[in-house]
Amino acid sequence: MSFLWSFVILTLRQPGAAAGNILLRQWPAEAVWTGLLLAIALNVLFFSSVSLFFPLEGDLVTLNLMPDSMGISIFTAAIRSVGFAAVLTLGGRWLGGTASFMPMLSLLVWHQLVQIIALLAVILIMAFSPSLGALFALLVGVVLFFVLLNFVNEAHGFASLWRAFAVIVMATILMFFAMIFVVGLIGPDYLGLPENV
Repeated sequence: MSFLWSFVILTLRQPGAAAGNILLRQWPAEAVWTGLLLAIALNVLFFSSVSLFFPLEGDLVTLNLMPDSMGISIFTAAIRSVGFAAVLTLGGRWLGGTASFMPMLSLLVWHQLVQIIALLAVILIMAFSPSLGALFALLVGVVLFFVLLNFVNEAHGFASLWRAFAVIVMATILMFFAMIFVVGLIGPDYLGLPENV
């Protein structure tokens, strides 16, 4: 447990070094897929629990993009994670990177697990001081983005973080339009989303 905690600290302080350690281990595909399912399940459980204690009210209900069914939530989250890893891999290769899909996916799995730990800290702080919690949430968002930036940079072997930034922006835009297409194809009612999304 102490090793896990120390690696979380290393990830937040030196994300490039943490990414290098993850990539050197060359995780088996079974371990990566199992880790992905665990991370997704924990994420869905976390946000479902948060919505119970902090329900959205009024017009904010339309901002809730979590499907009503737990199974559908896990399925859509898995599609997003795999798709994001694929686009980050292909986009980075287009810009001269060298990453492969499975190493990139393993980095995203760890990023999601660290994100859960960070969000738990945010919720605990918000319980005592909402204003301090909001400020801490903003800081956590910046730090997690910086971690992702270094993960993509390390995976592709870029010489500059700006290339990693370009890959992330491109992947985010593509995934946004892809999810809009999927929602339109399947139907918002099936996913538990408002009809005007």
